[in-house]
Amino acid sequence: MTTKTDRLYVDVGASQVRRRLKGHGFGVRRVETAGKYSAVITHTATGEHLRQLQSLFQDVIEAKADDAGP
Repeated sequence: MTTKTDRLYVDVGASQVRRRLKGHGFGVRRVETAGKYSAVITHTATGEHLRQLQSLFQDVIEAKADDAGP
């Protein structure tokens, strides 16, 4: 059985991401650096846990290219 993982890109370093996640779970599998002051959170969160994870990082979530609009 394979678990589907999603990625959440944030504009804050990986160490800061780990500090924010301390004491929470939200299905986070891995936190990786994605360059200077950016990180990728690999997670399996869905539903309410996904909303809580996104709210924890709402001030630093990277805007997706799809969301940019015209």
